[in-house]
Order: sequence, then C-alpha cells, then structure tokens
Amino acid sequence: MNYNFDLNDQQRKAVYDVNGPVLVIAGAGSGKTRVLTARICHLVEIGVNPYNILAITFTNKAAGEMKSRIESALGMMTSMWISTFHSMCARILRYDCDRIGYDSNFTIYTELESERVVKRICPNVVGADVKKKGDYLWHISNAKTNAMSPEEYYYEINRDYTDAKIIYGVYSAYEKELQSSNAIDFDDLLLKTVELFEKNPDVLEKYQNRFEYVNVDEFQDTNTLQYKLIKLLSAKHGNVFVVGDEDQNIYSWRGAEIKNILGFPKDFEGAKVYKLEQNYRSATGILDAANNVIKNNVARNKKNLWSEHRDDNCIEYFEAYSDRDESSYVSRQINWLISLGREYRDIAVLVRANSLTRLFEEEFNLHGIPYKVFGGFRFFERKEIKDTLAYVRLALNPSDNDSLLRVINYPTRGIGAKSVEELKQVAHDNNMTMFSVLINPGFLNQNTAKKLSPFLDIAMDIIEQSKRLAPVEFMQYVIRRSGIENSLLLSKEKDDTNALENVFELVGAVENFIKDNPKATISDFMQSVALVSDTDEMDDDNYVTIATVHAVKGLEFDTVFVVGLEEGIFPVNRAIASGDIEEERRLMYVAITRAKRRLYATSARQRFRFGEVTYAPKSRFITEMQGGKVSVRATNSMYKGATTKYNFDVQKAIATAVYGKDNPKAHFNKNLVSNLSQQQKQKSNIDFSVYKQGAIVEHSKFGRGIIISTVGSGEDTTAAIAFKGLGVKRFSLAIAHQHLKIIEE
Repeated sequence: MNYNFDLNDQQRKAVYDVNGPVLVIAGAGSGKTRVLTARICHLVEIGVNPYNILAITFTNKAAGEMKSRIESALGMMTSMWISTFHSMCARILRYDCDRIGYDSNFTIYTELESERVVKRICPNVVGADVKKKGDYLWHISNAKTNAMSPEEYYYEINRDYTDAKIIYGVYSAYEKELQSSNAIDFDDLLLKTVELFEKNPDVLEKYQNRFEYVNVDEFQDTNTLQYKLIKLLSAKHGNVFVVGDEDQNIYSWRGAEIKNILGFPKDFEGAKVYKLEQNYRSATGILDAANNVIKNNVARNKKNLWSEHRDDNCIEYFEAYSDRDESSYVSRQINWLISLGREYRDIAVLVRANSLTRLFEEEFNLHGIPYKVFGGFRFFERKEIKDTLAYVRLALNPSDNDSLLRVINYPTRGIGAKSVEELKQVAHDNNMTMFSVLINPGFLNQNTAKKLSPFLDIAMDIIEQSKRLAPVEFMQYVIRRSGIENSLLLSKEKDDTNALENVFELVGAVENFIKDNPKATISDFMQSVALVSDTDEMDDDNYVTIATVHAVKGLEFDTVFVVGLEEGIFPVNRAIASGDIEEERRLMYVAITRAKRRLYATSARQRFRFGEVTYAPKSRFITEMQGGKVSVRATNSMYKGATTKYNFDVQKAIATAVYGKDNPKAHFNKNLVSNLSQQQKQKSNIDFSVYKQGAIVEHSKFGRGIIISTVGSGEDTTAAIAFKGLGVKRFSLAIAHQHLKIIEE
C-alpha cells in the first residue's frame, strides 16, 4: 500500500477497530473523511475484498471524492460501491425491481415532476385545492419517509388535520399515477428498496453476502428508511462503521432523525464509540465561538473542539443600519480582502434563507465581484433543459405520462388543450398509459388522432434511435428531431438564444459524463441527472459562494460571512414560536465551522422583507458566540450615529484580516504592503465631494446617470445613481469611483 493518512491517536483507534459496530463521533473539521477513507483502505490492506465493502455518503460530490481518494491510495481501480443512499437504491432497484412490480426502465421523478403530477391530479380528487400542492407533497414525502401507505398515513393524521381525507385522496391518486407511469420519486428510491428487501429475503441475502463491511458517512443525517436499510444490510455480518456529529444534524425537516446517532450504542449491541475533537480546519477563536453556541443544546454528546492553529482574534461582528448597509459592508470587506491577495473562491456569504441573497447579488454585480448562488435555481431545472430531457425520458420509458404531457405540444405543433384533455380522459377511463392510447388511435376521436399523429411519429423515431445511437449522438438527435433546435434557432426572443446555448451545453454534459464513465448508457446519464444535488455543481472557478447554510455543509472557506443574524431570521420565527431552537443552533454551529481563518457575523437594525420594512433585535447566537474568552470585535454602521470609521493602517489591516489583531505570528509580504500603501495613498487623494446630488456621471458598464442622493462622507460615501432604463443603483464610492466619471455640462 502507498498511503499515509497521518492519523492522530483517536483516529487511529477508530480506523483499526474493524470488527462489529463502531460509532465515530466526529466534530466539525476533525478529519472524518480521512478516517473513513483510511478505514476502507485498512480493510483492503488486511485482506478484505473491495467487492465486499460498501461506503455510503450523502452527496454525489462527496462520493466521487472519496472514490478518487481511495483508488489513489490503493493504487488501483476497485469494484467497491461508493455512493449516496439514493444512488445505491437506484442501482439495486434497476437489478431487481421486477420483484415488486416495476420495469427496470423506470423514471425517477424529481421534486419538479412530482409537483406537476400533484397539480394534474388535484382536479380529480374531491375537495383538493391545487394551490395547496406544496402541502400535499410534504405529506406524501412525510408518509413515505415513515414507510406509511395512504391508508396508514390517513389514520395517523386523521385527528390532527381536518383535510386528512383530501390528503389521503391526493396521496392515493399520486401513487396510482406513478405506478401507471412506471415512475418512482426520491422517497420511493428508499421505500421501494426496503420493500424489496422485506418481501424478498433472497434478494436481501444477496446484498448482505456482498456487503460484509458497511461504512456510512454523515450518519446524523439518516432518516427512518436509511437507518432501516443500514440495519438490514449489516444484520448478517454486524460490521457497521458509522461516522457523524449530532451537532451537525440540520435536516429534520426532510426526515433526518437525531435519535439514530444518539441511540446507536443501544440499537447495535456491543458498539464501540470514539470521539474526534481535534479540529484541523479552523482557528481557535472560531472554534471557541462554535463551542460556546452549541453547548447550549441538550440533545448531544458532550465534546469540545480544539485546534493547534492559535488565533483568538479572528471574528468580527458588524451591526448594520439597514440590509443595504449590510450588503455594502460585505462588498467592501471582500474587495479589501482581495486587495490583500485573497481569492474570491476562498470566500463564502452564508444566509439562513434564499430570500436574503438578492441584495448581495445586486451589490456584487455593481462592484464586479464574481459570484454564484447555491441553494436556488440549477442548470438541470431550467425549462429548456427539462423539456429536452423529457423527450429522452419518454424514449426510455414510454409509460411516463408526465414527460409525454410536457412535450406533446412543445415545440408548438398545433395540438390544442381539448385534444390533450381527450387523451388524458381516454387513458384514465381505460386504465391505459397515454402513450398506449397514442399507438391505439381507435380509442380517440378521428380528428384528435390526426392532430396527435405527428407527435407520435417523433416519439416513435426517438424511441427507436435510443436503442441504436451512442449517448452523445442520441442527445443531438433528440434536440434536432424534437424540433427544439429549430424552434429556438428561429426565435427572435433573446432568452431563447440563451436557451439554445444551454441546450447545446446539455450535449457537452453528456459528453463529459461518458468520458468519466466510458461504458455508461444514456439511461445512466439520466439517472445521474435525477440524483444531482446543488453542491454537485460547485467547481473550482474563482467566484464568491453565496449559499444557504444547508447547501455548504461539508465545505470550508478561508473567510465566511454569516449574514442576516436577527431574531426571526436566524433563528427563524417558527423555531422561536415553538420554543425549540436546538436545530437552529446546530445550523449556526455548522455556519461558524465552515470558516478556517476569518469569520464575519452581520445583522441589520432594519430590513426590507416581503414588501415591508421590519425591525428585529440581533440574533441570540451573536451573544452566545461571545461567551467565555472569545474575542469578537464589534463594528457599527457608518449611518445613524455610527461610532466607527474604516481608516485602517495597512499593516494592521493585513494582520487583522490574515492572522488576527496583534498576532505575534503575523508575517507580511513586503511587496504587497508596499503596493497596498500606494493604493491607500491614491484612494485618499480622491475628492469624493465631487459626487454630489444632481451631478451627471458616466459609468463604464451602466452608461450615463444622475446622482440622486449620497450618504456618509469621504471613503464611506454611498451614492444612489439613477440610470435611464435601469432604475436606481447604489454604489460604495470607495469601490466604484474607478468606474465613474463626472460629466461637466
């Protein structure tokens, strides 16, 4: 073996304990991935066949990285299964789903497809309101996570929900629709695999014999079904190794059960427990703040993170006057950090809710700060991509009613709503799929059959070519034969030009997938798309990450801004109302521990949300962070009675940003200091007074505008500038002056 994982004593003990159940409680940044990887390599070293090892993670990206690390360490490719729960279950079901009544070409519905199905069936369920489709989907997912049929779930909620009967009706109709479409949703991937194992002991035994060693990462995030799968798979050999941290359990809203990790020693007799408390990621000040916050929780294993990276002055709290003031402050700090030699990729802005990202996006656009938003709209959720993939899904699974309805008249081919309704009704009345009706046109009105005939020809051609063409060629064929390429090409809409570029990018995505998986089919690609997560689309490009805290769990950044720290936002109102904020506190703990060298926490005295100005006190988590010996420098807004200005000495600024205030270990790049000193002198020579109300300016990007107001003075001046056709944009002149020119008229 050619690996050296440089393990500490506790890590080493956990890695070498290979028999029986083992729980590793791994604090944030304590090297749990290293431990899991080393454990698997050690198993191979002592003679375990990689074929008999299963490793489960929670994201495709983490699975890919683990596989790469293991194969690099072992110096060979392996037949080991390293995947997410959902990918593992999809793979198992492709092999054996016929045992529970499904064809192996089943379609995996994402949340968007599931929502379309519920929206479509609501009119057929007495009392169902399509506006409540989100509620119905939540109930369906909740029922499946707890392995309950529509009937079982109805009796569970009947006393608590007045519309329980309607929920039952929607759930039942939804299940019938998925079954007839040979489709399963995300929750079904887990539920149907458990069903397969419980109804077919021989299938379960096949996988138990294969997986002699079961290894699970992020164990605190497992739900009821995932926990059951682990117990079923490990029941024969008993070698189950789980790594997790209950302090990072932040997914109860999607079924994660903290009791799984807290109760592991009782559920698995003879289990050994190891704690990893040495942190290899963050400075001591950041860890002290994290420890101070999380110690207020009751449901946890006691532990205290520590680090050899000494820096007790690496946190700054900024209380902004308004949300705009907050976003402007973050922009200024980022530009300042970049001037010190940092990279944009080293910086993250973390929010509790997606609704908070808009002002930061606007501010970053104004000041040329590259960024990407995660936790929101993704490439594979774009309309043109979903439309194209719907044709592919239909080719692979003609029973898929949702895909058929999505593209039957896209691009427009003269098929009206009445024809589609007739097709749906005939299929419903005769218990047929819609595609079955299409290929048996005698069931339809003659005129309707004639209108639908051109679409049937396209569908039949695509189905036929899916069996003949290689994945990349097939995707190109679909784009042409469906008419999507021609429709977008001839369109005069600017958005359609971008849409066409995205569709062509889809071909590139298939090509890259095949390069990484030479033996893969178009079906394999479609499965990977269905299982993609938000963080899988993160890359190494140089941009600031704007994301929800949930989206960056497992990641780390040199500098982290945790923004919007007000009561009602973080923690959220519903947690405050219920009196149970332990999960919110765990979420704050996760946010803090994403930071390696520097942490900024910000709040605003007033914030414009949902159409009105709101006022809220700063979050309790700010106070909790400051407990004990943690040093948190407080900086006030420059508006409304501000007490602090930003005229820092350059060397002190560098020391503060990189090493912490007055840190004796601080070292300086003399050339950098010299350059920055020159920049500071140049900046101080700027006459900000010329940017006054009524002045005409020319912006290098937005063109000519007029200054309608200014706030602050000198380098702290913020100007509101009105541009024709663009509206009012606000700039920090310390950053934007280089893009602005005063026009004398």
